[in-house]
Amino acid sequence: MSLLQDLFRREDRPGPGVEPNEPRKKGIRRLWEVCTRDLSSFFGAGLAGLAGILPWMMLVSLALLTRSVAGTAVAGALGGMIAAPELCALTDLILRGLRDEPFYGWSAWRKAWKESLKAGLLPGAVLGAAAALERLAVQLILEGSGTPGLLGGVLLGMVIGVGLALYLVSQIVLFDQPLGRTLKNSVLLFLHGLPRSVGAAILLLAYGVGIGWFAPASYVVLILGNGWLPAAAALFLIYRPMEQALDLEVRVHNAQEQRR
Repeated sequence: MSLLQDLFRREDRPGPGVEPNEPRKKGIRRLWEVCTRDLSSFFGAGLAGLAGILPWMMLVSLALLTRSVAGTAVAGALGGMIAAPELCALTDLILRGLRDEPFYGWSAWRKAWKESLKAGLLPGAVLGAAAALERLAVQLILEGSGTPGLLGGVLLGMVIGVGLALYLVSQIVLFDQPLGRTLKNSVLLFLHGLPRSVGAAILLLAYGVGIGWFAPASYVVLILGNGWLPAAAALFLIYRPMEQALDLEVRVHNAQEQRR
């Protein structure tokens, strides 16, 4: 289904999905099934997510020229607040696909974007500032201002931060709960599915590094995969432990029934 067709669908009609009793595939076949089924929705949301990240990239790049820790943190926080709703909406659509929930991309994206405007501001600011400071640390280390051990610590911090962010954003779009509980759950979920959590974080970091390292040749991949491809793969990795720990699909279904 094309993105243009999505725009003119009624929001109260069920969207495309799968047969009710169709067994789920496993492994890479499952990821392929979800991505090909909801490709147009993921692609549009991924472009919006990429557009949301651009202000963060520009603000942080300018701040890095000053080598100011405070300036870099402020730039990262502002960029993070701008990017948060778009990234939350992308996450929402991918999670809908992973739990086989029928949806129309534009309607679901717009709803998730509006709902995450307020809930995502503080987490976006904190995560954006943290990512900017880590970027500054890497730059200083590569320029010879740090030690290899410090670089290892920064990279470890990146893996932990990205892994926690995946669970944090997922809960923001799934549940209406206090931020403190969301943070606590994120830490517990990260540890519960540690191998998958680390793998998902490394995948996202490797995607970003690869795009930068092989630019401009990698821009073709960036346009086609934009934000949806790495996000879908990373969320696919952590979905199973998150579903097992939170009884995710039952809780989401019950919450939807209560709102009707």
